[in-house]
Amino acid sequence: MRLLVMLILFIFPFASAIDLGGFEQQDGKIMGKYLPAGLEGKISCYSNGQHIMDIVYKNDSIQLVIHFFKTLNRLVERDPFLKEEIKNALAPINIKGARFTLEYGGCTIELHDVPTRFLRIFADKIVFSNINYEVNKIEDNLVKLYKQNFSATLMSSKPIEVDKNITAYDDIILVSFSHFEEGEKIEEALKEKVIGGEITIVGCDIKNDTDFISYFGNVTITPAKIENGKIILKINGDCEGGKIIKVNLGKNVCLSDKILIKYDGKPIEEASSFEDILNPDDDGSNPEYYKLLSEDGAFLLITIPHFSEHIISIEFILENIFGKIMATCFGLLIIALATFYIFRK
Repeated sequence: MRLLVMLILFIFPFASAIDLGGFEQQDGKIMGKYLPAGLEGKISCYSNGQHIMDIVYKNDSIQLVIHFFKTLNRLVERDPFLKEEIKNALAPINIKGARFTLEYGGCTIELHDVPTRFLRIFADKIVFSNINYEVNKIEDNLVKLYKQNFSATLMSSKPIEVDKNITAYDDIILVSFSHFEEGEKIEEALKEKVIGGEITIVGCDIKNDTDFISYFGNVTITPAKIENGKIILKINGDCEGGKIIKVNLGKNVCLSDKILIKYDGKPIEEASSFEDILNPDDDGSNPEYYKLLSEDGAFLLITIPHFSEHIISIEFILENIFGKIMATCFGLLIIALATFYIFRK
């Protein structure tokens, strides 16, 4: 029995590590399992020269502050119910599972409550203030934030200004991966824009148990079919050159010794190393995959050499665990009997 428990723990150590969060609203605050992710401070969004909204990050939640006309704001302060009704009418919030989007006054905010901490903002001007972090400007449009065990990458299509505040124009994304060796290398690949997107899958319900993030090249990953032991994904994009997609696997799926991945119906090979998979263009038109266990759970990296529409099927071939245990025990028994016979002589 002890051997059985040890083998199960060894084979399934990360089975429940990846989770899919969900947004909740209480007293004007938006909360999620992964949402705050170590980020604290205020992000202000401007459109057409007007201060439209603030995103206030705290340890346990975020708060959206919409800047209405001052006179209207003073009037509705007297009637909290009226204020809430007007806010809902002017800035309807779309919460769908672990994905949160808000469009108001020319500003768009996109949040995901998944282990990869992600925030995307579209606005004429975006200002990060009251952020007590070490700031390292790596390139004109690339900034790193550091604080204790938290780090994040800020990227924009235009140069980012860094002084007492951090200011970006038109768009910005904030991404924070977990702190482990492979996570840091994946973040480096993100800086090189070779990761197109990622999908998190925690169950068989396509609508509620999946969440997709698009990074570069308008890459979209649509789950077409999910069942026990098999996942089928549709991949689209308008990229030049190859990209990597990251598939995060939830508690209902485990990596086994055997895995079969097909690219447009044809089986593909596993990359020779983790460094190999991070270069999606080094194998010509041949896609590859790489499986990895991390503190966030099990995930796959799959290279897409070129883009149109592709079908990726992932099939997990689970071997008979109890058969393995019996074979192991039988092998140990043979060794023990042989040893006993030798020493007896």
